Amino acid sequence: MSKRYVEIFCREAEDHLASMQSGMLVLEKNPTRMSLLHELLRNAHTLKGSARMVGLSDISAITHHMEEQLKGMEQGVREVDAPAIDLLLKGADAVSLITAALIKGEPPPLDVESFVAAYERGEVGQQVAAESKESAAEQGTGTVRANVKTLDALVNLIGELIINKKRLESRASGLKRIAASADPDTALSLASFRRELEEDVLYLDYLIQELHGKAMGLRMLPLRTICDGLERMVRDLSQQLGKEVRLDLVGGAIEMDRVLLEALKPMLIHLLTNAVCHGIEKPQERESTGKPRQGTVRLTARHEGSSVLIEVRDDGRGMDPARIKATALSRGLIDQRDAELMRDEEALYLTLRPGFSTAEAVTDVAGRGVGMDVVKKNVERVKGNLTLSSELGIFTEISLQLPLSLSVLDALVVECAAETFAIPINYVQELLKVREPDIMTVGGREVIKVRGVTTPLYSLAHLLGLPKPKLPGERLTALVLKLCDQRMACTVDAHLGNSEVVVKGLGNQFRNVQFVFGATIMGDGDPALILNVPDLFSAADTRSQSGVRRVEAERERPPVRVLVVDDSITTRTMEQSILVANGYRVETAVSGEDALEKAARERFDLVISDIEMPGINGFQLTRQLRASEQYREIPIIIVSSLSRDEDKRQAMEAGAQAYVVKGSFDQGMLLETVQMLVGNE
Repeated sequence: MSKRYVEIFCREAEDHLASMQSGMLVLEKNPTRMSLLHELLRNAHTLKGSARMVGLSDISAITHHMEEQLKGMEQGVREVDAPAIDLLLKGADAVSLITAALIKGEPPPLDVESFVAAYERGEVGQQVAAESKESAAEQGTGTVRANVKTLDALVNLIGELIINKKRLESRASGLKRIAASADPDTALSLASFRRELEEDVLYLDYLIQELHGKAMGLRMLPLRTICDGLERMVRDLSQQLGKEVRLDLVGGAIEMDRVLLEALKPMLIHLLTNAVCHGIEKPQERESTGKPRQGTVRLTARHEGSSVLIEVRDDGRGMDPARIKATALSRGLIDQRDAELMRDEEALYLTLRPGFSTAEAVTDVAGRGVGMDVVKKNVERVKGNLTLSSELGIFTEISLQLPLSLSVLDALVVECAAETFAIPINYVQELLKVREPDIMTVGGREVIKVRGVTTPLYSLAHLLGLPKPKLPGERLTALVLKLCDQRMACTVDAHLGNSEVVVKGLGNQFRNVQFVFGATIMGDGDPALILNVPDLFSAADTRSQSGVRRVEAERERPPVRVLVVDDSITTRTMEQSILVANGYRVETAVSGEDALEKAARERFDLVISDIEMPGINGFQLTRQLRASEQYREIPIIIVSSLSRDEDKRQAMEAGAQAYVVKGSFDQGMLLETVQMLVGNE
């Protein structure tokens, strides 16, 4: 295996090992956290598969035994205690030692066969950990990634240029309206200036598109850079299983963003492993059904609009819906009624559930319940989509639709309850108009027919918890969303067309906020949240009253009114989104002075304020509100990045009932505090 691929593996291993070591320490303190245990299991499984792909059998052997131990913990047959965690950490140390030696071109400083034997007995000594720390210290300056970070920063700056270009376009449109209302002489001058400005903006757009294309080209890599080791992996795996399998690659020159390629690699490892293990039959079985002895797995990549379509297709036994249902029943993933009602096409997607496997025996490559759920999770992480198709005895095909880049997305922009949202276009199937007679009720849920298919209908405003959705009685705009095998229609107030949006991260403070994964700045300078479509599908599954028709009593119930005060537009927008999504009516203020004005005009049931703001700060605002008869008993929550005990004491002395630190802020903490003070809407 070439040095280049080994280096790629070592970089990937570094990330996995860091995640595993920190996760193991957390698991030691929280041994019942099954989600963390499953994440560690996925890390070990992916690391093992990547090692096998580049021919690093020593690492594959060690991670296989680590995976065995983690699987035993997950199944409850092995203890999650200090000795077990210590053993896992030593396994991670051993892998770290080997990767460090690989980077330096030296032989590994341990006897792997002896280490594995000692690991099985649970008798690994302390020497491995000590050598690993020394190696890490020596290796610290061996890798430089500044060039990649600089390139990412360049792409982000170009994103800012795109945003400001859109603002210039908006200004030009505003100038057109001004010219229409001006006197004739002035109008002529303004019209001439506007035309020149529009020409300048058009040329600027051309330059920005060229610059963005060149910068993204530097960050783009061909698919074959992560596929060169896959053929060897398929060959070795098929020989191990007594099968004859050929891998065909079509479209290896298709280029994708480096970040997406890194996410795609573990997906392809799992898909190809499944194709060889579960799809392709043994030579004798293939010949008995009239097939050639050698099976074929075909990996295809091609452009489809602004996305890349990756397809993995094998000519094996296909997926058996009846067997899949039976396995899901035996594992408790569905009940008998679900199995009877489920269509065969739907049954295929049960394989995406965590813990699902139809392997009859547990080996080092199959039967562990790890694989397709990793693919689904990674696809959702990069805002892609996944579809399955199969014909029993003929083929299985898994299609991954992925964006070309995560820094800029094509999105459908919609308006909903006076808010603007962007929805990644690869989740949108179509737009349509819905009339009141088109809406039916089936099983207590509202549905419509979309191309002859019964599709559940929801109000996007209700799903997000936004107030006053548009009521039926006229033609409503609905967008049909798709996720794997699922479809749903959501009504919105208006669609504002397709737009290329620059994705802005929300920061660690808001990483747990439901329904959104980023934000963008529109041409008028206002922010728009980018919706996380998988969250919408999850919410739709659990909410029975999110349709277009609302119960009258629910509509008449007065909501709790909350005033959010913060000079940061990001914090204001996110806090408003969280509260509105849970049924609260929210007004925002950009400063303490603005808050006092609004509090004088309207009585709020709760005030949430930052501390550090221009002019009146949060402590002063709290004191002035407490001095008012109207707000003497109204709950006040301070949300601030200041975490000193002194700041908390001052907040309590000023009259606040609760103090939330932004650094540890999450959706649940804010909602729990609000509900404790004013209840739920």
